[in-house]
Amino acid sequence: MATIKCPNCGVYNTDRDYCEKCNTVLSYKIRREIALKKEEEQRQREMASKEKKESFFEKYSNHRFLLVRILVKIIRSIWLVFMAIGMFIAWLISAVVA
Repeated sequence: MATIKCPNCGVYNTDRDYCEKCNTVLSYKIRREIALKKEEEQRQREMASKEKKESFFEKYSNHRFLLVRILVKIIRSIWLVFMAIGMFIAWLISAVVA
């Protein structure tokens, strides 16, 4: 026989999974299953929130103000040119080394 003290109300319970007074979970197996379910739900919520986030360019490319849309297009163009130059330099270095 296993006697377990309830962490919530302090009543001693014999061979029970739940407290007879306050119905708190006493079994470590059930507590572990509940904790795993909560962690899995949290992980799924985090994955869903990561998928929903839009990038800066997607967020402001259809902004209601024309000035913001133009500014976003200019920033994106500068970024694309910067990346193209970086890729060219990387290609050039790899071509010279090989």
